[in-house]
Amino acid sequence: LLPVRLWIVQRVALHMLWSRNVASRARWVEEAGAAEVLDSKGKLWLTTGVTRGGKLYYNVEEIGFLAERGALIFLDDEGGTIGMEEIYGKIAGGKYGCSWDAFQAYKHLKLLGYIIGRYAVPWTMKNNPTCETTDSLERMPDTDQSFNRADGVHNGITKLLKEMHIDGLHPSFEVYLPNSKFRKSSPGAPCFLLSMLRDKPPSRDELETIESKCDGIPLKFCQVDNGRVSFLSFDKVRLPSLP
Repeated sequence: LLPVRLWIVQRVALHMLWSRNVASRARWVEEAGAAEVLDSKGKLWLTTGVTRGGKLYYNVEEIGFLAERGALIFLDDEGGTIGMEEIYGKIAGGKYGCSWDAFQAYKHLKLLGYIIGRYAVPWTMKNNPTCETTDSLERMPDTDQSFNRADGVHNGITKLLKEMHIDGLHPSFEVYLPNSKFRKSSPGAPCFLLSMLRDKPPSRDELETIESKCDGIPLKFCQVDNGRVSFLSFDKVRLPSLP
């Protein structure tokens, strides 16, 4: 039994050493509800995080995904390491724009190789005429609006949803096919938009209304039940008229 325990301890020590050698580091910024990346290793930054004022930031779902895989060392304001329990708490609390169910959907798609961004949030301000360029995070008038929430509660998106006359039904993520040549400055149109289902499927009127606002981009829905992630879409079926 002792050799087994020693082997486990050695494996954990090696994993910690490996993580610190290859993992990126990010510091939590409470006012932004996101983490500023202090140093980025590897190529994960090419398809993860948003760039503002020349700095890279990770949302909570990205933090959770990367930290689970030892690819990110998550730090607090004093430089102390934040563990997985606290990271999960930030996600599950829903305060930072991503619910636990949305995180499960995000993780499932990421593991399949998809590229995922929050709905209606530019990856970068560069070459984006609809967004104002800012020099730093602190100069943004509303960080919640800059780092849109995956559950759709940020001010600009909430206003849009009210105009769509939909309560609780909205896209959460923009999903892109795996692409080794993906560029944040010109990502192109998403493969589909993903909306999280709550308690019941959308009504026909809700579905038609939200689809009419998606600019022709396919809309898919996700249901998470006891950790099981399911995806579905609705097709229009026209029944023949009976004589």
